[in-house]
Amino acid sequence: MSEINSKIAQNSIIQLTGKLVSLVLGLVAVMIMTRYLGQEKFGYYYTVVAFLQFFGILVDFGLTLTTVQMISDSRWTLTRVMNSIMSFRIITATAFLGLAPIIVWFFPYNNFIKWGVLITVFSFFCITVIQALTGVFQQKFKMLEITIAEVVGRIVLVAGVALTAYLGKNIYWIFWMISIGAVLNLLIVFFYSRRYIQWKLEVDLEIWKVLILKSWPIALAISFNLIYLKMDSIILSLVRTQSEVGLYGATYRVLDILTMLPAVLLGIALPVLSKYFIDHEIDKLKNLLQKIFDALIIFAVPIVIGTQIAGRPMMEFFAGKDFSVSGNILRVLILAAGAIFVTTVSGYAVIAVQKQKPMTWGYLTAAVLTLAGYLYFIPKFGYWGAAWMTVFSEILIMVWSTVLVYRTIKFIPSMNIFWRSIVPAIVMTIVLYFFRDLHALLLILIAIVVYFPLLYLFRGFDPKHFRGLLRGR
Repeated sequence: MSEINSKIAQNSIIQLTGKLVSLVLGLVAVMIMTRYLGQEKFGYYYTVVAFLQFFGILVDFGLTLTTVQMISDSRWTLTRVMNSIMSFRIITATAFLGLAPIIVWFFPYNNFIKWGVLITVFSFFCITVIQALTGVFQQKFKMLEITIAEVVGRIVLVAGVALTAYLGKNIYWIFWMISIGAVLNLLIVFFYSRRYIQWKLEVDLEIWKVLILKSWPIALAISFNLIYLKMDSIILSLVRTQSEVGLYGATYRVLDILTMLPAVLLGIALPVLSKYFIDHEIDKLKNLLQKIFDALIIFAVPIVIGTQIAGRPMMEFFAGKDFSVSGNILRVLILAAGAIFVTTVSGYAVIAVQKQKPMTWGYLTAAVLTLAGYLYFIPKFGYWGAAWMTVFSEILIMVWSTVLVYRTIKFIPSMNIFWRSIVPAIVMTIVLYFFRDLHALLLILIAIVVYFPLLYLFRGFDPKHFRGLLRGR
């Protein structure tokens, strides 16, 4: 057991480190793009990405989570399961993503966006295949291999975007660089995967039936998620200018980066959470959920409060002076980020306790109400309507999932660490106010130096806590 825990910890560290490096490289790529393209053309880029994400999320079909469960099933060999799953993924990805470059021509977009969808769709196809393959590397404790592939792909992307800007080429070059980086990522992952699987296309109806039965509740939830997660950007791109889309999109990229931490952490913990529930070790399940919640709250509270002061310099550092207005949007969307930190805990807990089906009603409710809000507020208020409705939808899902988890295992997180972090975060924000004109990196450094020592004094931070989390305890 100690050897397994050691492997889990090692792979968790590799995965976290890899995601951090990947996020930094992705941040650098977007920083170059915003400065080179400006508000309007970055709006083109973000519209293309949002449009394809709509199809990309739909094609996931819950397969990423289901794959991990099925390759652990003793009824089938790893090769048989993965060949069937990959065949299913390739067929569905081709069908759904293949529609995007066709459907986009019926939208009132300019040719930059329409051709951008056609070029960039290759990257989304690669991403969906890689997601299905990730479960193999998790089972084999070989996350270093898939991490290398992801980092190499990101390095190629950054180099390609930088070359585009240096040579003064048009936005099509950027779209091609996105796809080239993703293709290279997939090729490396496929090369490594051949060590564990003898690949061939295989239609196995027995496995497909089990796959669909396990995945459909997740797929249905994902379909509802699409409405409140991506329709804001698509509606905004149809009723407002591409400059507004660019300002909103730059802010949303920051949100994506901030919310990656809870997703990665819960993704690592999910197998342990599921095992505790299956083995009826509910106290251990609650204990681990509380530790994860505390760890995320430690970061969520200062981020949400501090951004109210540092939002504008953060966006100027991230996207350039042309996007300083995005700092005001970030002050609103950061509230959604705070809700997402909590929702990720309760959302993965819903999966662990096998309550995906009841949760679909929550997603449906959020989808209907949020879509109505988008259609009413975005044409009138632009990105402000989109931002506040995003906050509403995330809070609604947070409350719904938390209540569902409580009704199932009687768990509601203790707010002890939350209250302990409030005073350090407020003191940090007051200090930031007096230094608000400094560079964003200096503000981040000041925030760290002020917040964490104060949090330690208030007994809200213990380094041993995080070491235990990496081992799933």
